[in-house]
Amino acid sequence: MRQLIRIAVEMWRAVKFELLPTFGSLLTIFLAMILPGIVWVASKNLSRAESELRKNLVMNVFLTGELSSSRADSLKNQFLRIGGVTGAGYVSRDDALSRMKARFGGEILEGLDENPLPSSFELRVTEAVLEPRAARALVTRLKAFPEVDDVVFAGELLSRLGKVLRSVKMLGYALALLVAFTAIFIVANTVRVAIADRRKTVEIMQLVGATRGYILTPFVLLGGLLGLVGAVISVFALAEISGYISRSFVLIKFLMPHEIVAFILTGLLLGMLGAVVARENI
Repeated sequence: MRQLIRIAVEMWRAVKFELLPTFGSLLTIFLAMILPGIVWVASKNLSRAESELRKNLVMNVFLTGELSSSRADSLKNQFLRIGGVTGAGYVSRDDALSRMKARFGGEILEGLDENPLPSSFELRVTEAVLEPRAARALVTRLKAFPEVDDVVFAGELLSRLGKVLRSVKMLGYALALLVAFTAIFIVANTVRVAIADRRKTVEIMQLVGATRGYILTPFVLLGGLLGLVGAVISVFALAEISGYISRSFVLIKFLMPHEIVAFILTGLLLGMLGAVVARENI
């Protein structure tokens, strides 16, 4: 108990007498932690979007006109015999209109005398069709049918999203390394200043036989505290940013509880490591 009180007192003195450097370190750690946090949340949501698109790979085949039931079944069977197509569903003009009204509201079509939407087929395709050459070959084959007016496929969008996701992840890794070195450097400098300010006290403790670990412990915990508080503030800021984007623009997923814990512990460990780096001053 006495040891804990001593550590707490030493930490308080370090913060009290070096308030400005401590605040500067805390602010720097906050900024350093929030940048990779933003990239982490962005990468998490891009991965979710990519996963959803991959699970629902659909090629929309728009037709020149409405088909009879028998002709729709016949065309469906022809589509299913094409390599890369795993499923096919006919969407009549009335079905397309009902979907649009359900998604966007009936007001969007007010003032129109007739249904402007074409009938179509929704084709489920394999991931192999994501390859540009395979996608172009399939689109060309589908357009050869006289009933087909146009073909729209989001595979190219998914391919681009994958490239963006890989770039974001690489940026995240680079930022994580930069943050680690920055946090360690900032905390180490703060602890060095605190140690220098209490140089006489440290020398007296060494003279009476205090071990290096005994002297260093309060400063290591101070570094850990700076990293911990900076990470916690970053989490709250990220939560506010994510909430604002979800309310104003598009719904995004925030970090899971275990991810938040990992994020905070990372800040704690970086802070403690920075203090350990400053141990040569003792």
